[in-house]
Amino acid sequence: METRRSFIRKTGLAGIAGIVAAGKAPAIAEDMKMLRIGQLGLGSHSFVGRFNNPPEEYKSQVRCKPYAVWDDVPEAAEVLKKNCGFKKIINDPVKLVKESDVVHVEHADTRMVFELAQPALEAGKPTFINRPFTSTIADAEEAVRLARAYDAPIMCASSLEFGDDVKDMQEFRKEKGPIRAYEAYCCEPHFTWHFPHVINYAHAALGGGIESVYFTGEFVMDLHSWTMENKVLGASLCVLTYKPRNGEPPIIGMNHIGMHPGGYHIDVYAAKEHRDFPLKGNWSLNMFMKQNEFFAFRKAPRPYEAILEQHRVLVAANVSRLTGKAVKLDSLGGHDALPYSDSIRRWLLRNYKIIK
Repeated sequence: METRRSFIRKTGLAGIAGIVAAGKAPAIAEDMKMLRIGQLGLGSHSFVGRFNNPPEEYKSQVRCKPYAVWDDVPEAAEVLKKNCGFKKIINDPVKLVKESDVVHVEHADTRMVFELAQPALEAGKPTFINRPFTSTIADAEEAVRLARAYDAPIMCASSLEFGDDVKDMQEFRKEKGPIRAYEAYCCEPHFTWHFPHVINYAHAALGGGIESVYFTGEFVMDLHSWTMENKVLGASLCVLTYKPRNGEPPIIGMNHIGMHPGGYHIDVYAAKEHRDFPLKGNWSLNMFMKQNEFFAFRKAPRPYEAILEQHRVLVAANVSRLTGKAVKLDSLGGHDALPYSDSIRRWLLRNYKIIK
């Protein structure tokens, strides 16, 4: 079975879509300087490294370049500098923010994410935060408050939010709706890293207004057992109940993650038709394209309300896991948070041969 991670590793960078479709950047972009990207922390992707090596025909469209990197493990910063082409290592994350034009937060410890992002937001700099968004509900809300207060655009997304199939589902919803139910599937099992794929995917395609979440199935937070030991892991399911729309019955959304055969897809049940939408297009490049656009033009690709609701859904899934009950989003308090396991960080450090 080919996963999203293995596909990205195999195909690498093939091109940029969206703003480069016309083959010429907007006039305002042509006059822009090359923006310096500062990265905070080792994460599960190498998004920034792609800016150093785009296809020849798109080089003139790229508006950013890797500049500086920081990690609280110095050896991790050295690996990032070498692999992604950063110019320098800066040992103070606040100093890195000051020297950079835009900031990319990818540290795998979500408990640190808001603290790392805060100086960039208060400096009014476009700030990308790798999924999941933050740890607590309070941190997520404060991040958005700072973004608005200091005109510091925030981006936090799954690449699945920007594909052609999302547009297809949006048109299907208009033509064949209203939506009655859907099933969204991700063929990778990690709770905090892979539930955002299906949750955000469905949210972008079919809209929000989620009322409650119920979690059932296997809880997977150990990356090593899945990726290195090849253990067979069970599926997890988040059942989402939506608030009624225009007097219609509530939508029921079934969001699966697991290791079963099949790729990313959303199976949509509308009032007039049922259709399965498999992932399509240059989806492995969607994040790169959107990041380039986001950093250059300071425009968040998704509304902040969507980012906050998606985060609440993931946190509510964890609360449901702990309580065994369905959890309403509006019942969550600021202290409610995502789970964290240090196995995530250890796996990354082992993967890059920083620790054994």
